[in-house]
Amino acid sequence: MSSKSKKTKLKKGYKIIFIVLGGLLLLISITLIAAPSIVKNQLEKHGKTWVGRSLKIKDLSVNYFTSTIKINEAAMLEANDKDVFVSFDSLKLDVDLLKYFSSEVVVEALDIKNLKVNITQNDTVFNFDDLVAFYNTPSKDTLNIKDEDTLFFNLSNLKLDGGTLIYNDKKMGVTQKLDKLSFFLPHIEWGHGSSNMDASFKLSKGGEFGINSNFNSKNGNYKFNININDLDVSQFKPYTEEYLIVSQIKGLASGNINITGNLNVLDSLAINGTTTVNDFEMLDSLGKTFLGAKTIIFPLEKLLPMQSKYYLGDVSLLHPKVSFDLYKDSNNFYKSFGLDESEKFDNSENEENENEDPIIYSVNSIHLENGEFYFTDYTTQRRPFTYGFSEMEMDIATIKNDSKWVSGTTSMVLNKRGQLNSSFGFNPNDAAMNMKVDYVISNFQLSDLNIYSMEYTGYPILYGDMYYKGKMDIDAGKLNLENKLIVHNAEIGNKRKSAFYKLPLKIALYILKDKDGVINMDIPVQGDLNDPKINFNKIVWKTLGNFLIKTTTSPFRALSNLVNVDPSDIKEINYTYLDTSLTATRERQLKLLRKIETSKPDLDIELVYFNDKRKQKEEILKNLKDIDTLKLDSISNAFDAKRANSISKFLFNNYGDSTRIKVSTPIKFNPKNRGSQPVFEIKYKVQDSTAYK
Repeated sequence: MSSKSKKTKLKKGYKIIFIVLGGLLLLISITLIAAPSIVKNQLEKHGKTWVGRSLKIKDLSVNYFTSTIKINEAAMLEANDKDVFVSFDSLKLDVDLLKYFSSEVVVEALDIKNLKVNITQNDTVFNFDDLVAFYNTPSKDTLNIKDEDTLFFNLSNLKLDGGTLIYNDKKMGVTQKLDKLSFFLPHIEWGHGSSNMDASFKLSKGGEFGINSNFNSKNGNYKFNININDLDVSQFKPYTEEYLIVSQIKGLASGNINITGNLNVLDSLAINGTTTVNDFEMLDSLGKTFLGAKTIIFPLEKLLPMQSKYYLGDVSLLHPKVSFDLYKDSNNFYKSFGLDESEKFDNSENEENENEDPIIYSVNSIHLENGEFYFTDYTTQRRPFTYGFSEMEMDIATIKNDSKWVSGTTSMVLNKRGQLNSSFGFNPNDAAMNMKVDYVISNFQLSDLNIYSMEYTGYPILYGDMYYKGKMDIDAGKLNLENKLIVHNAEIGNKRKSAFYKLPLKIALYILKDKDGVINMDIPVQGDLNDPKINFNKIVWKTLGNFLIKTTTSPFRALSNLVNVDPSDIKEINYTYLDTSLTATRERQLKLLRKIETSKPDLDIELVYFNDKRKQKEEILKNLKDIDTLKLDSISNAFDAKRANSISKFLFNNYGDSTRIKVSTPIKFNPKNRGSQPVFEIKYKVQDSTAYK
């Protein structure tokens, strides 16, 4: 064969090769160009079989030179093939395919715009439960990876921009929307080292979140820093309805929280940071604010929830406001917190709780500043009793789970006029039955208690102010209350109605007043609070009632303070059977009575004479043995008359008609005469006492 024919044949072979290669290249190019469209169509056609849900994709493209995949306007439908479960405007994925052959998944960039996720919950059923079941069910199409095969992940530049998460709780009737979700993960390596992530999102009903995290896939250490800004707590009210009966919850929560731990050590989870709530309010079922605060500062010093350890810092409540309403059957706090309903406990649950690790906690301190407290008593008959406490300051020292005693101090303004200062202590495990309080109340206005005075005594309090120093000690439920009261310028009106207690309030206060119009009272109160029949208010009123009754029926102690003498000096004037003279001591007693009479112009004083005549005659016979028994009666009567006459003469000679002190003898057969030595019992009675009853 000639060389020319050989060259011609070789050229023809090259031409065939070029045609074949060109055809193959064209076929591959056409295939690569058509592949995205084919993949898109296959995904839409077999979506349910491959991924468990129907898919809708508007456009899918691949850049083979940069290994970049782009998807535009894609959606995964709900199980009903109608509603949208997940959708996004665009997704861009840049991968390094060559790294996969070295058992490493490398994502150089993932950018998702306007991701939208709809999550629905109905009781315990979620709208993605079918997907969970789908991926948990083994399939012959599932890619099998041997246990010894290990894939390393190297992910960079993961970005979410403009995401939205809609959560609908059908049972609670709550729809929550998280707007403007953003997410940026610069780098994460699983199996190689550490990575950082930044994310943020905003709730449609108020609240912004920023998250920064670090995770080391080798040693399992993780750290999250979460910033919360102006989270509207009202949106969580539906989740409190099982525990609270309120119409509304208000407040904006903010905080900076750090979460650290290790995935390999579960109980290493630790939380610290500071949280605040501004403009907090809880409104009862009637729409009235019963609990609130301008600002609540809640420092989380260290929380170890997996170890049941909770350590808080210095808790502060700035301008708190509390309204407490008392009803005959309950109060607004019991009603709002559902404590009126009796609870039934399962004994088995109690036994389990007993076996759990005890909770360990501590609070460094509690500070209350510029607080307000309003008390309304709806148990009174005519109209409610209201009282306000303002400018409240309170400091409570450290409280721990094993604290036996906690101390504190408080001060406040009473109804815009009075002042209270106190120091207190209590056992945090049983404060109601173990506490001590020392308190001083000054410039307290008695008229503030007018409703209670009318309710319990029938008397209106016109005016007056009080200084009150008290000391309350409750030890294992045993109440011991010391009360020292100093009342200035008290004036009581005339009785207007029948009272719960028949207390001689007006007479008692009149007797108790000294020459300057000041009343000093020491009223100790005791009782056993362990007795379910015992009511604290009833203990106090009963003690006060007994004191007032004793004051009116036996006023010697009160009146003795008026003239600074021993009560016995103004209680009675005593004689022996043979003694009839008006001694200097007895004259002094009469002068004291005159002084009391002058100080208490509305007080009548009467000297009532008692004597056992039989015994007096026996004493006369012993000393006058030869006396005629016929004369014994006249001598005895003369002794009686001389005692009475000497007193009457002394009063007339010294005070004339200006005195109303009377000397009288009761009926002859009065039982009090029996066994009595000659005595003038001193009786005190307020003039026209019917006005005081």
